[in-house]
Amino acid sequence: MGNLLKLLSRDETPKYDVFVDFENAQPSESEKDTYLIVQEVLQHSRDVLQELQMYKGAGNEIRMAIANPRNATQQIRAWESVLPLVYKLRQFYEFSQHLGNKLES
Repeated sequence: MGNLLKLLSRDETPKYDVFVDFENAQPSESEKDTYLIVQEVLQHSRDVLQELQMYKGAGNEIRMAIANPRNATQQIRAWESVLPLVYKLRQFYEFSQHLGNKLES
């Protein structure tokens, strides 16, 4: 695999015409276990990436709550904005741990 990447990353015109069909590639028997592990993780990765792209944070709500520490409405608004984001961040963290564990094995 490393030699293939080295060949493809050269700036000069290649001596060989190499075609790798990634879309229709099928794992060999020896690669089957690894393929199934990676496939399981990648099924969840699209959802995680979409959630990360939509992540907006709660910076404004937090700033307003800090600027108005005695305003209960601002405090509640900040808490209600931050709490779901904490759960999302935990999901991202757990996914990264799961991904790391799968890649180590």
